[in-house]
Amino acid sequence: MTASNGSLKIHPPDPHPEILLDHALTPMEAVNTLYSHGEEELSEAIFASVSRQVFGEAAPEPSGRLRRFLARGVLRLLRRRTRKEYRQGTDGQEMTVYRNSLLERSGHPYAMTLLSPSAANNSTFVEGGDPMNAPYMMICPTISRNAGTWDRLLLDSVQARDVQLRFIWETRSTYDSAKARLDRGNTVRIKAAACGTGLSTILVFDRLIRDGYDPDSITAILTDREEANVQRARILLEKLATTSANLADESEHKGITARTMDLLHDLPSQAISGGHDRYHVVTLVGILEYFRGFTCETTEEHYDEPLLGEESEGEELIRKVGAITADSGVLIANTYRVEPGARILEVFGKKLRYRNREDLHALVRTGGFVPVKTAGSGNVYDTEVFEKESPEG
Repeated sequence: MTASNGSLKIHPPDPHPEILLDHALTPMEAVNTLYSHGEEELSEAIFASVSRQVFGEAAPEPSGRLRRFLARGVLRLLRRRTRKEYRQGTDGQEMTVYRNSLLERSGHPYAMTLLSPSAANNSTFVEGGDPMNAPYMMICPTISRNAGTWDRLLLDSVQARDVQLRFIWETRSTYDSAKARLDRGNTVRIKAAACGTGLSTILVFDRLIRDGYDPDSITAILTDREEANVQRARILLEKLATTSANLADESEHKGITARTMDLLHDLPSQAISGGHDRYHVVTLVGILEYFRGFTCETTEEHYDEPLLGEESEGEELIRKVGAITADSGVLIANTYRVEPGARILEVFGKKLRYRNREDLHALVRTGGFVPVKTAGSGNVYDTEVFEKESPEG
Protein backbone atom coordinates (compact mmCIF):
# COMPACT_ATOMS: atom_id res chain seq x y z
CA MET A 1 0.00 0.00 0.00
CA THR A 2 2.98 2.34 -0.35
CA ALA A 3 2.91 5.14 -2.86
CA SER A 4 5.89 6.29 -4.90
CA ASN A 5 6.75 8.91 -2.28
CA GLY A 6 6.85 6.30 0.46
CA SER A 7 3.70 7.47 2.23
CA LEU A 8 0.94 5.04 3.05
CA LYS A 9 -2.23 5.14 0.98
CA ILE A 10 -5.16 3.65 2.86
CA HIS A 11 -7.83 2.44 0.47
CA PRO A 12 -11.46 2.51 1.63
CA PRO A 13 -13.00 -0.67 3.01
CA ASP A 14 -15.40 -2.69 0.92
CA PRO A 15 -18.97 -1.45 1.50
CA HIS A 16 -21.07 -4.18 3.06
CA PRO A 17 -23.45 -5.52 0.38
CA GLU A 18 -26.08 -6.57 2.94
CA ILE A 19 -27.57 -3.12 2.39
CA LEU A 20 -29.08 -4.67 -0.74
CA LEU A 21 -31.31 -6.85 1.40
CA ASP A 22 -33.29 -3.78 2.44
CA HIS A 23 -33.94 -2.59 -1.09
CA ALA A 24 -35.17 -5.67 -3.02
CA LEU A 25 -33.57 -4.37 -6.21
CA THR A 26 -34.34 -6.04 -9.52
CA PRO A 27 -31.43 -6.44 -11.96
CA MET A 28 -32.54 -3.46 -14.05
CA GLU A 29 -33.03 -1.31 -10.96
CA ALA A 30 -29.52 -2.20 -9.82
CA VAL A 31 -28.05 -1.18 -13.18
CA ASN A 32 -30.05 2.05 -13.28
CA THR A 33 -28.79 2.87 -9.78
CA LEU A 34 -25.17 2.35 -10.81
CA TYR A 35 -25.37 4.54 -13.88
CA SER A 36 -27.46 7.43 -12.58
CA HIS A 37 -26.55 10.31 -10.30
CA GLY A 38 -27.04 9.97 -6.56
CA GLU A 39 -27.42 7.01 -4.17
CA GLU A 40 -23.66 6.65 -3.80
CA GLU A 41 -23.83 4.30 -0.81
CA LEU A 42 -26.23 1.93 -2.53
CA SER A 43 -24.17 2.07 -5.73
CA GLU A 44 -21.04 1.16 -3.77
CA ALA A 45 -22.90 -1.79 -2.26
CA ILE A 46 -24.14 -3.05 -5.64
CA PHE A 47 -20.66 -2.67 -7.11
CA ALA A 48 -19.11 -4.52 -4.15
CA SER A 49 -21.59 -7.36 -4.56
CA VAL A 50 -20.71 -7.76 -8.24
CA SER A 51 -17.00 -7.58 -7.41
CA ARG A 52 -17.31 -10.27 -4.77
CA GLN A 53 -19.06 -12.60 -7.21
CA VAL A 54 -16.44 -11.97 -9.91
CA PHE A 55 -13.34 -12.33 -7.76
CA GLY A 56 -14.46 -14.33 -4.76
CA GLU A 57 -16.96 -16.92 -5.95
CA ALA A 58 -17.00 -19.78 -8.43
CA ALA A 59 -18.27 -18.82 -11.88
CA PRO A 60 -21.77 -20.12 -12.73
CA GLU A 61 -22.08 -23.12 -15.02
CA PRO A 62 -23.01 -22.65 -18.69
CA SER A 63 -26.58 -23.53 -19.62
CA GLY A 64 -27.31 -27.25 -19.79
CA ARG A 65 -28.77 -29.36 -22.57
CA LEU A 66 -32.41 -28.69 -21.67
CA ARG A 67 -32.06 -24.91 -21.79
CA ARG A 68 -30.10 -25.14 -25.03
CA PHE A 69 -32.84 -27.31 -26.52
CA LEU A 70 -35.51 -24.83 -25.41
CA ALA A 71 -33.52 -22.01 -27.02
CA ARG A 72 -34.12 -23.68 -30.40
CA GLY A 73 -37.85 -23.37 -29.83
CA VAL A 74 -37.52 -19.75 -28.76
CA LEU A 75 -35.54 -19.00 -31.94
CA ARG A 76 -38.28 -20.51 -34.12
CA LEU A 77 -41.01 -18.65 -32.20
CA LEU A 78 -39.27 -15.29 -32.51
CA ARG A 79 -38.71 -15.81 -36.23
CA ARG A 80 -42.43 -16.35 -36.73
CA ARG A 81 -43.58 -13.48 -34.51
CA THR A 82 -41.09 -10.74 -35.44
CA ARG A 83 -41.44 -8.35 -38.38
CA LYS A 84 -39.31 -5.51 -39.66
CA GLU A 85 -40.43 -1.97 -40.50
CA TYR A 86 -38.59 0.98 -42.01
CA ARG A 87 -39.19 4.53 -40.87
CA GLN A 88 -37.65 7.90 -41.49
CA GLY A 89 -36.06 9.51 -38.47
CA THR A 90 -36.31 13.17 -37.54
CA ASP A 91 -32.95 13.76 -39.25
CA GLY A 92 -34.22 12.20 -42.47
CA GLN A 93 -32.17 9.04 -42.02
CA GLU A 94 -33.85 5.69 -42.51
CA MET A 95 -34.45 3.79 -39.28
CA THR A 96 -35.07 0.08 -38.82
CA VAL A 97 -37.74 -0.97 -36.32
CA TYR A 98 -38.57 -4.53 -35.24
CA ARG A 99 -42.01 -5.43 -33.98
CA ASN A 100 -42.85 -8.40 -31.78
CA SER A 101 -46.07 -8.43 -29.77
CA LEU A 102 -44.71 -10.76 -27.08
CA LEU A 103 -41.66 -8.62 -26.39
CA GLU A 104 -43.62 -5.40 -26.65
CA ARG A 105 -46.11 -6.61 -24.04
CA SER A 106 -43.26 -7.49 -21.71
CA GLY A 107 -42.12 -3.86 -21.59
CA HIS A 108 -38.73 -5.12 -20.43
CA PRO A 109 -35.85 -2.70 -21.15
CA TYR A 110 -33.67 -5.47 -22.61
CA ALA A 111 -36.45 -6.49 -25.01
CA MET A 112 -37.10 -2.89 -25.98
CA THR A 113 -33.41 -2.43 -26.76
CA LEU A 114 -33.66 -5.19 -29.36
CA LEU A 115 -36.81 -3.66 -30.84
CA SER A 116 -35.82 0.00 -30.65
CA PRO A 117 -35.05 1.97 -33.85
CA SER A 118 -31.50 1.84 -35.15
CA ALA A 119 -29.80 3.91 -37.80
CA ALA A 120 -29.59 1.83 -40.97
CA ASN A 121 -25.78 1.96 -40.99
CA ASN A 122 -25.57 0.96 -37.33
CA SER A 123 -28.36 -1.59 -37.04
CA THR A 124 -26.04 -4.60 -36.97
CA PHE A 125 -24.73 -3.66 -33.52
CA VAL A 126 -26.43 -4.39 -30.22
CA GLU A 127 -27.02 -0.97 -28.69
CA GLY A 128 -28.04 0.17 -25.23
CA GLY A 129 -25.52 0.39 -22.42
CA ASP A 130 -27.80 -0.01 -19.40
CA PRO A 131 -29.82 -3.06 -20.51
CA MET A 132 -26.68 -4.77 -21.79
CA ASN A 133 -25.23 -4.61 -18.25
CA ALA A 134 -28.27 -6.21 -16.67
CA PRO A 135 -27.16 -9.85 -17.18
CA TYR A 136 -24.12 -9.11 -14.99
CA MET A 137 -26.43 -8.34 -12.07
CA MET A 138 -27.80 -11.88 -12.28
CA ILE A 139 -24.55 -13.28 -10.86
CA CYS A 140 -25.37 -11.61 -7.51
CA PRO A 141 -27.72 -13.75 -5.35
CA THR A 142 -29.02 -10.68 -3.48
CA ILE A 143 -30.14 -9.19 -6.80
CA SER A 144 -31.05 -12.22 -8.91
CA ARG A 145 -33.50 -13.46 -6.27
CA ASN A 146 -35.61 -10.37 -7.04
CA ALA A 147 -35.65 -11.08 -10.79
CA GLY A 148 -39.05 -11.44 -12.42
CA THR A 149 -40.11 -13.88 -15.11
CA TRP A 150 -38.95 -11.70 -18.00
CA ASP A 151 -35.67 -11.01 -16.20
CA ARG A 152 -35.00 -14.72 -16.06
CA LEU A 153 -36.05 -15.33 -19.65
CA LEU A 154 -33.99 -12.49 -21.09
CA LEU A 155 -31.13 -11.92 -18.63
CA ASP A 156 -30.36 -15.54 -17.81
CA SER A 157 -30.97 -17.15 -21.20
CA VAL A 158 -28.42 -19.44 -22.85
CA GLN A 159 -26.50 -16.53 -24.35
CA ALA A 160 -27.01 -14.22 -21.36
CA ARG A 161 -25.53 -16.89 -19.06
CA ASP A 162 -22.54 -17.06 -21.38
CA VAL A 163 -22.32 -13.25 -21.31
CA GLN A 164 -22.05 -13.48 -17.51
CA LEU A 165 -19.27 -16.03 -17.82
CA ARG A 166 -17.45 -14.00 -20.46
CA PHE A 167 -17.67 -10.97 -18.19
CA ILE A 168 -16.17 -12.89 -15.27
CA TRP A 169 -13.37 -14.41 -17.38
CA GLU A 170 -12.57 -11.06 -19.00
CA THR A 171 -12.41 -9.27 -15.65
CA ARG A 172 -10.28 -11.91 -13.96
CA SER A 173 -7.89 -12.13 -16.92
CA THR A 174 -7.50 -8.35 -17.04
CA TYR A 175 -6.83 -8.23 -13.31
CA ASP A 176 -4.31 -11.10 -13.42
CA SER A 177 -2.43 -9.55 -16.35
CA ALA A 178 -2.27 -6.12 -14.70
CA LYS A 179 -1.30 -7.58 -11.33
CA ALA A 180 1.55 -9.55 -12.90
CA ARG A 181 3.13 -6.35 -14.24
CA LEU A 182 2.65 -4.47 -10.98
CA ASP A 183 4.17 -7.34 -9.00
CA ARG A 184 7.30 -7.02 -11.15
CA GLY A 185 7.54 -3.34 -10.20
CA ASN A 186 6.27 -2.05 -13.56
CA THR A 187 3.51 0.39 -14.37
CA VAL A 188 0.49 -0.88 -16.28
CA ARG A 189 -1.69 0.77 -18.92
CA ILE A 190 -5.08 -0.86 -19.52
CA LYS A 191 -7.24 -0.17 -22.56
CA ALA A 192 -10.86 -1.33 -22.76
CA ALA A 193 -11.89 -0.99 -26.41
CA ALA A 194 -15.55 -0.85 -27.46
CA CYS A 195 -16.36 -1.54 -23.82
CA GLY A 196 -19.90 -0.19 -23.47
CA THR A 197 -20.13 1.29 -19.99
CA GLY A 198 -16.83 -0.30 -18.94
CA LEU A 199 -17.95 -2.21 -15.85
CA SER A 200 -15.30 -4.94 -16.21
CA THR A 201 -12.35 -2.53 -16.30
CA ILE A 202 -13.78 -0.41 -13.50
CA LEU A 203 -13.98 -3.57 -11.36
CA VAL A 204 -10.33 -4.33 -12.16
CA PHE A 205 -9.14 -0.83 -11.26
CA ASP A 206 -11.14 -0.87 -8.02
CA ARG A 207 -9.78 -4.27 -7.04
CA LEU A 208 -6.17 -3.29 -7.71
CA ILE A 209 -6.52 -0.18 -5.55
CA ARG A 210 -8.19 -2.13 -2.74
CA ASP A 211 -5.39 -4.71 -2.95
CA GLY A 212 -2.96 -1.91 -2.13
CA TYR A 213 -1.30 -1.22 -5.47
CA ASP A 214 -0.08 2.31 -6.07
CA PRO A 215 -2.70 4.24 -8.11
CA ASP A 216 0.11 6.26 -9.70
CA SER A 217 1.30 3.05 -11.38
CA ILE A 218 -2.06 2.25 -13.01
CA THR A 219 -3.72 3.79 -16.07
CA ALA A 220 -7.09 2.56 -17.32
CA ILE A 221 -8.71 4.09 -20.43
CA LEU A 222 -12.29 3.11 -21.27
CA THR A 223 -13.44 3.86 -24.82
CA ASP A 224 -16.65 3.28 -26.73
CA ARG A 225 -18.17 4.61 -29.95
CA GLU A 226 -21.43 5.56 -28.22
CA GLU A 227 -21.26 8.87 -26.31
CA ALA A 228 -24.20 7.78 -24.10
CA ASN A 229 -22.24 4.76 -22.88
CA VAL A 230 -19.21 6.93 -22.12
CA GLN A 231 -21.33 9.36 -20.13
CA ARG A 232 -22.78 6.51 -18.06
CA ALA A 233 -19.28 5.21 -17.38
CA ARG A 234 -18.22 8.65 -16.18
CA ILE A 235 -21.16 8.80 -13.79
CA LEU A 236 -20.09 5.52 -12.19
CA LEU A 237 -16.43 6.59 -12.05
CA GLU A 238 -17.41 9.74 -10.20
CA LYS A 239 -19.54 7.83 -7.67
CA LEU A 240 -17.11 5.15 -6.50
CA ALA A 241 -14.56 6.00 -3.83
CA THR A 242 -11.60 4.27 -5.50
CA THR A 243 -12.18 5.71 -8.96
CA SER A 244 -13.36 9.22 -8.07
CA ALA A 245 -10.13 9.70 -6.11
CA ASN A 246 -8.04 8.60 -9.09
CA LEU A 247 -9.62 10.13 -12.19
CA ALA A 248 -7.10 10.64 -14.99
CA ASP A 249 -6.18 14.13 -16.16
CA GLU A 250 -5.86 15.15 -19.80
CA SER A 251 -2.43 13.54 -20.11
CA GLU A 252 -3.96 10.13 -19.25
CA HIS A 253 -0.65 8.98 -17.79
CA LYS A 254 -2.23 7.67 -14.60
CA GLY A 255 -5.69 7.08 -13.19
CA ILE A 256 -8.90 6.03 -14.91
CA THR A 257 -11.09 7.80 -17.44
CA ALA A 258 -13.70 7.16 -20.16
CA ARG A 259 -13.86 8.81 -23.56
CA THR A 260 -15.57 8.42 -26.92
CA MET A 261 -13.55 6.65 -29.60
CA ASP A 262 -14.41 4.55 -32.63
CA LEU A 263 -11.76 1.97 -33.39
CA LEU A 264 -12.75 2.01 -37.05
CA HIS A 265 -11.48 5.59 -37.36
CA ASP A 266 -7.83 6.42 -37.83
CA LEU A 267 -5.86 6.24 -34.61
CA PRO A 268 -4.25 9.41 -33.20
CA SER A 269 -0.56 9.54 -33.97
CA GLN A 270 0.45 9.53 -30.31
CA ALA A 271 -1.23 6.13 -29.88
CA ILE A 272 1.08 4.44 -32.39
CA SER A 273 4.35 6.35 -31.95
CA GLY A 274 6.11 6.02 -28.61
CA GLY A 275 6.16 2.99 -26.35
CA HIS A 276 4.93 5.05 -23.37
CA ASP A 277 1.54 5.57 -24.99
CA ARG A 278 0.97 1.93 -25.83
CA TYR A 279 -1.08 -0.34 -23.62
CA HIS A 280 0.00 -3.44 -21.70
CA VAL A 281 -3.46 -4.98 -21.39
CA VAL A 282 -6.13 -4.50 -24.07
CA THR A 283 -9.62 -5.96 -23.91
CA LEU A 284 -11.62 -6.40 -27.11
CA VAL A 285 -14.63 -8.35 -25.89
CA GLY A 286 -18.05 -8.53 -27.50
CA ILE A 287 -17.07 -6.63 -30.65
CA LEU A 288 -15.20 -8.88 -33.10
CA GLU A 289 -18.39 -10.82 -33.85
CA TYR A 290 -19.61 -7.85 -35.88
CA PHE A 291 -16.62 -7.70 -38.26
CA ARG A 292 -15.86 -9.91 -41.25
CA GLY A 293 -12.72 -11.96 -41.72
CA PHE A 294 -11.59 -15.42 -40.57
CA THR A 295 -15.10 -16.70 -39.84
CA CYS A 296 -16.59 -20.17 -39.93
CA GLU A 297 -20.15 -18.93 -40.61
CA THR A 298 -22.05 -15.66 -40.96
CA THR A 299 -25.65 -14.51 -40.60
CA GLU A 300 -25.86 -13.86 -44.35
CA GLU A 301 -24.88 -17.46 -45.06
CA HIS A 302 -27.62 -18.67 -42.72
CA TYR A 303 -30.22 -16.69 -44.68
CA ASP A 304 -28.63 -17.12 -48.13
CA GLU A 305 -28.08 -13.36 -48.45
CA PRO A 306 -25.18 -11.34 -49.90
CA LEU A 307 -22.38 -10.77 -47.41
CA LEU A 308 -22.16 -7.25 -46.01
CA GLY A 309 -18.92 -5.46 -45.19
CA GLU A 310 -15.38 -5.89 -46.38
CA GLU A 311 -13.55 -9.17 -45.85
CA SER A 312 -10.68 -7.24 -44.28
CA GLU A 313 -12.75 -5.50 -41.56
CA GLY A 314 -11.62 -7.82 -38.79
CA GLU A 315 -7.99 -7.61 -39.86
CA GLU A 316 -8.14 -3.80 -39.96
CA LEU A 317 -9.52 -3.73 -36.44
CA ILE A 318 -6.88 -6.14 -35.13
CA ARG A 319 -4.15 -4.18 -36.91
CA LYS A 320 -5.20 -1.03 -35.08
CA VAL A 321 -5.38 -2.89 -31.78
CA GLY A 322 -1.90 -4.28 -32.44
CA ALA A 323 -0.62 -0.76 -33.09
CA ILE A 324 -1.67 0.45 -29.64
CA THR A 325 -0.49 -2.66 -27.78
CA ALA A 326 3.01 -2.75 -26.30
CA ASP A 327 5.39 -5.57 -27.16
CA SER A 328 4.59 -8.54 -24.90
CA GLY A 329 1.29 -6.83 -24.07
CA VAL A 330 -1.88 -8.86 -23.52
CA LEU A 331 -5.01 -8.93 -25.67
CA ILE A 332 -8.23 -10.44 -24.31
CA ALA A 333 -10.88 -11.37 -26.89
CA ASN A 334 -13.63 -13.93 -27.41
CA THR A 335 -14.85 -16.47 -29.92
CA TYR A 336 -18.47 -16.53 -31.07
CA ARG A 337 -19.83 -20.01 -31.65
CA VAL A 338 -22.81 -21.01 -33.77
CA GLU A 339 -25.50 -21.67 -31.16
CA PRO A 340 -29.31 -21.28 -31.38
CA GLY A 341 -29.28 -19.13 -28.25
CA ALA A 342 -26.81 -16.74 -29.92
CA ARG A 343 -28.60 -16.76 -33.28
CA ILE A 344 -31.67 -15.17 -31.64
CA LEU A 345 -29.96 -11.81 -32.19
CA GLU A 346 -30.10 -12.45 -35.95
CA VAL A 347 -33.89 -12.15 -35.78
CA PHE A 348 -33.42 -8.49 -34.84
CA GLY A 349 -31.10 -7.61 -37.70
CA LYS A 350 -27.74 -8.29 -36.07
CA LYS A 351 -25.24 -9.46 -38.69
CA LEU A 352 -23.01 -11.82 -36.75
CA ARG A 353 -19.68 -13.35 -37.74
CA TYR A 354 -19.11 -16.68 -36.02
CA ARG A 355 -15.59 -17.74 -35.04
CA ASN A 356 -14.24 -20.81 -33.32
CA ARG A 357 -10.86 -20.81 -31.60
CA GLU A 358 -8.95 -21.59 -34.77
CA ASP A 359 -10.64 -18.71 -36.59
CA LEU A 360 -9.95 -16.26 -33.76
CA HIS A 361 -6.33 -17.34 -33.45
CA ALA A 362 -5.80 -16.87 -37.19
CA LEU A 363 -7.40 -13.41 -37.07
CA VAL A 364 -5.36 -12.04 -34.17
CA ARG A 365 -2.13 -13.38 -35.66
CA THR A 366 -2.55 -10.73 -38.37
CA GLY A 367 -1.96 -8.14 -35.63
CA GLY A 368 1.07 -9.93 -34.21
CA PHE A 369 -0.68 -11.75 -31.36
CA VAL A 370 -0.09 -15.35 -30.29
CA PRO A 371 -2.34 -17.43 -27.99
CA VAL A 372 -1.40 -17.75 -24.32
CA LYS A 373 -4.36 -19.46 -22.71
CA THR A 374 -8.11 -20.00 -22.71
CA ALA A 375 -9.58 -18.20 -19.70
CA GLY A 376 -12.87 -20.10 -19.92
CA SER A 377 -15.29 -21.83 -22.28
CA GLY A 378 -19.08 -21.75 -22.52
CA ASN A 379 -21.69 -22.63 -25.11
CA VAL A 380 -21.28 -19.42 -27.12
CA TYR A 381 -18.05 -17.81 -25.98
CA ASP A 382 -14.48 -18.87 -25.31
CA THR A 383 -12.51 -16.08 -23.66
CA GLU A 384 -8.97 -16.17 -25.01
CA VAL A 385 -5.79 -14.44 -23.84
CA PHE A 386 -3.10 -13.49 -26.39
CA GLU A 387 0.33 -11.87 -26.22
CA LYS A 388 1.81 -9.34 -28.63
CA GLU A 389 5.02 -10.66 -30.13
CA SER A 390 8.09 -8.45 -29.97
CA PRO A 391 9.82 -7.59 -33.27
CA GLU A 392 12.66 -9.92 -32.30
CA GLY A 393 10.14 -12.76 -32.12
